[in-house]
Amino acid sequence: MTYKEAETYLYEIPKFTSKNPVEHTKEFMRRLGNPQETFETIHVAGSNGKGSVCAMIHSALCESGRRVGLFTSPHLVNLTERFYLGREQCSKEVFMDAFAHVLTVVKQMEVEGFAHPTFFEMIFAIGMVIFREAKMEYVVLETGLGGRLDTTNVVKKPRVCVITSISLEHTEYLGDTYAAIAGEKAGIIKAEVPVVFDAKNKEVADVIFEKARQMLAPAYPVYPGDILVMDKRGGSMEFCFDLNGHTAPITVPFVADYQAENGALAMQACEILMAQGVLTFPQFVEGMKKVSWPGRMQALKPDFYVDGAHNPDGIRVFLQAADKIGMSPKTLLFGMVKEKNYEACVRQIREAKIFQTIVVTEIGGERKLPAQELASLLQEDASIQVLVESNIKDALKKIQQRREGCVFCAGSLYLAGEIIKEFEDD
Repeated sequence: MTYKEAETYLYEIPKFTSKNPVEHTKEFMRRLGNPQETFETIHVAGSNGKGSVCAMIHSALCESGRRVGLFTSPHLVNLTERFYLGREQCSKEVFMDAFAHVLTVVKQMEVEGFAHPTFFEMIFAIGMVIFREAKMEYVVLETGLGGRLDTTNVVKKPRVCVITSISLEHTEYLGDTYAAIAGEKAGIIKAEVPVVFDAKNKEVADVIFEKARQMLAPAYPVYPGDILVMDKRGGSMEFCFDLNGHTAPITVPFVADYQAENGALAMQACEILMAQGVLTFPQFVEGMKKVSWPGRMQALKPDFYVDGAHNPDGIRVFLQAADKIGMSPKTLLFGMVKEKNYEACVRQIREAKIFQTIVVTEIGGERKLPAQELASLLQEDASIQVLVESNIKDALKKIQQRREGCVFCAGSLYLAGEIIKEFEDD
């Protein structure tokens, strides 16, 4: 089987599978030899920022000289982006070796009457096999959806758990209140394992504190009031987070303020790892300077930014950043998927009054939200020029014809991936 054929196989899985119970995942991993137990794990859940926090912790650990893997989702362009070995993306050859091994186990399970693993179970299993075969010492592991029932939660004893900012998303699966969603995310907390978390929302913080108390897990809340953005220049930002006397500015290659909050979460998690002798503070500082995390207020060229904000809280912080970046007039290329709370996102965009022009497009597939439906909601504000171009390539061409001001793209990580791919192809 070729890499393209493997991709096609994986992308077809959602058409004939449904969510499997945790016991199914455990049996699947047992048959693979429990590869997730062959290395130490830093487990990260949340609604917004968890990918960035994973990338920051991973980069810091890479500076320690240890063999470090990174597992994140979704990918923006290629499936192999989900798996990093050190600072290198997994090769297609390594991916295919793991895929072949996993598929052999899957076929045997089917013969014995087990359900086929879901897409994410397959991706997780492939990743864990890749990390085992590469003899990783540490893996920074991002959850898929939720926490308590997430495939990744078969990990028994992480070194540290991290819960980033939580918003009202995937409410059909996780609940329709902050407390309910926080309860699902807090499901990754393990007995006596330290948990670092974003404590800006008291309703969320109370749930996490209580779960940590029940699990005898040391709790480390991070409050935005303890974080100070110091300076921005040349695509980088300096912030301070007063933690155990470390008051020197930390530099990250991002310009959006929300990355300072993510950086503080990463710093607190790494401080715990420092106490365990895993890395030093200078290694953390150097690692933060080298973080790479595409699609998060990423400048693809001067005055052209792409961001994966895809829910109300994400859009809120995206708008705060977009308001401070670049010169007017500002144009937005915007598209979302149907299961997100797009009405609330559109309302925030209208009320912010940052963009003079918005070009609306759509992401293909079963999750497609028609561009015209989004446009109709945006057109309730007559002061915004709203243009509709369903095809992403054509929408991008329309945007690039504009010669003045600053362009932003937001609404979906899948949209961010398509935009990045178009730039790479050019």
